[in-house]
Amino acid sequence: GYLIGKDRQRERVLSHLIIMDQCAAKILTVLNNKNLSVTKLTVSDQHVNFLLDDGDVKSVLKLNLEPIHKNRLADVDENDSRAHLQFLQGYNWNLSSESGAEYSFYKLSAKDSSSGISNAASFLFNKAAHIVKKRKFSYMSGKDATCSSKSSESLFNAELISPASDRQIARVMPGLGFVMIEETSEMYNTILKPHIDKIISSGSLGWLKNVVEGKKELERLLVNREEWILNIDTKWRTHPDPKTVPRKEWLNHQATRDLYCLGIVKIDNIYSLRDLRADHIPLLKEMIDIGSRTIEEVYGVKKDQLRIFVHYHPQFYHFHVHFTRLENEIGAVVERGHLLADIIQNLQLSSTYYYDKTMTYKLSRKDKLYKKLVVEHEDDAK
Repeated sequence: GYLIGKDRQRERVLSHLIIMDQCAAKILTVLNNKNLSVTKLTVSDQHVNFLLDDGDVKSVLKLNLEPIHKNRLADVDENDSRAHLQFLQGYNWNLSSESGAEYSFYKLSAKDSSSGISNAASFLFNKAAHIVKKRKFSYMSGKDATCSSKSSESLFNAELISPASDRQIARVMPGLGFVMIEETSEMYNTILKPHIDKIISSGSLGWLKNVVEGKKELERLLVNREEWILNIDTKWRTHPDPKTVPRKEWLNHQATRDLYCLGIVKIDNIYSLRDLRADHIPLLKEMIDIGSRTIEEVYGVKKDQLRIFVHYHPQFYHFHVHFTRLENEIGAVVERGHLLADIIQNLQLSSTYYYDKTMTYKLSRKDKLYKKLVVEHEDDAK
């Protein structure tokens, strides 16, 4: 029995390694493609977004950076594909999580740990110095990207979306400003609903189905109920590695200051806030009660320290609820967020409260919805 158990353990480990290798191969295939073009889209205090295009497939790469890397990347021209590619190829890409679809997550570490600075960081430093001093610069020879299983120190995290849809690309493109939208129930039914139906029928949410059905990200699963699950959100970057750190060590961990969990329903026909009815109140109450109780048991964070809310419009059209610590303000935008406790009260007043309501929210001019809701709607009104 002991030998059989050991064999099964080896099989599980081998299966896990094969999956990890396949997902790690995705980023290597993208970065080592000879036709790849890399464009820097946006740079903020802690993040930089790249568009990767090999002529056939477009991908989005999001890096969570230290200030030193951010400053060096900011000094390089956004269209300097060669410079950006050499920066990305200068690191080991270590897979940390994947959805089984277009999403995969990595920890980047320096290839040359003995020198204290990677070839990529050195390259960007020299490139920035070249720009500042305006003198002739000779490119260093680039090396292919690699994936390593060595436990070298991680420098920053990365998220790869490959292939990326037009909507996913639009979300990270440089902004063209925002407008406030007053979306009536009529506008929703005539413009938004067909738009959402098209997204759902495209099959682009296959990755989410894998998560809800327990086929992917099992290590992130906190609650699995008949009608919903609670997961560790991938935006919680500082969370202890759920694959290697025992859950008992998550309790009162310093990373709980960034707490971010996601409750996802298993019901297919609730796409957004607009689809909620009074019949869903027991489900919503259960998500608050069991979700907050589980978070306190696992992380030591009490219910009165949690912000439990819904976005409208959501990032993806399958109803989900955000659980964040009050100190963590990611996603807590007043013109987009709706507290779940308030949602329940409003549904108690009227089952069709959100179906009938005029929803006001901020919308980017680069969003496809802007053209549908503002430009085309105004043309129809003339």
